[in-house]
Amino acid sequence: MNRKEYRAQVDAVSFSPDFQARTLARLTALAQEEKEKHTMKKGKFKIGLVAAVAAAALTLTAAAAVILLEPRDVALQAGNTALAAAFENDQAVAVNDTKTVGDYSVTLMGLVSGEGLSQVESLPGGVTRDKTYAVLAYQRTDGTPIQEDVPDLTVSPLVEGYAPWALNAWTLGGGTYTFAQDGTLYYLFECDNVEPFADHTVYLAVYPGTHIPPSAELFDFDQASGLITPKGDAAMFSLPLDKAKADPQKARALAEDHLQPQPEESPAPVVDPADQDVTTVIFTQDPDHPGQIIPTNN
Repeated sequence: MNRKEYRAQVDAVSFSPDFQARTLARLTALAQEEKEKHTMKKGKFKIGLVAAVAAAALTLTAAAAVILLEPRDVALQAGNTALAAAFENDQAVAVNDTKTVGDYSVTLMGLVSGEGLSQVESLPGGVTRDKTYAVLAYQRTDGTPIQEDVPDLTVSPLVEGYAPWALNAWTLGGGTYTFAQDGTLYYLFECDNVEPFADHTVYLAVYPGTHIPPSAELFDFDQASGLITPKGDAAMFSLPLDKAKADPQKARALAEDHLQPQPEESPAPVVDPADQDVTTVIFTQDPDHPGQIIPTNN
């Protein structure tokens, strides 16, 4: 039996929600009874046996839990060996923060940006230091396996100080790669490098809906403070960015096309012929040079 078949059979074992607590309580009670009935030597043996049974029970429940892939594995599944290597270097950030959004438990596993990508940008896969990559894992809170690879959630970076509808996954060139494996949906997200905004609080927001841009119906934005607050159910992962990598000038360059009103094209001026000075030129034969014409003013 291979590892995958073994995991499938173990995952198929069903336990009641309080199985672990009841088992430990019962085994502890049995250990106490054995200690009272037997000598110290025999008691130690019995307690050791009970402890071994308890350890086996805990091992079984742990084996039944879903073991998530690593970010590098998700990148490899996407066919990007350079990104997989980037998630292994010391510039990658492991987050492993979990929040609940509707019927989903969402884990932000890790991210890598900028300098962390420059070390591997020459490898096959197509990464540059001007990108941020993040890996998330979705699981249903009721334990139902996820089979489809199209999520019912939207992911977008948001930056305090900038309106969500002006600076988001759409304006920062966002892209995704998703797949489902062992009942978990893995979500590889990429966008323009968000490190230039590191002197602000940068979020990776996850909210209900499939590819729905942030809007005033989904988020509140306080122009005075720059605070962004979700109006409904949403997870706001604060990204652990190095503030030393902030680049306000580049941040403005990234945002200015989306924060400033687009100039309207001025219509071509309309000139009234009556307001124009018109000069009429009449051509006539040159009497001194037959066959040639010369202009003659009226």
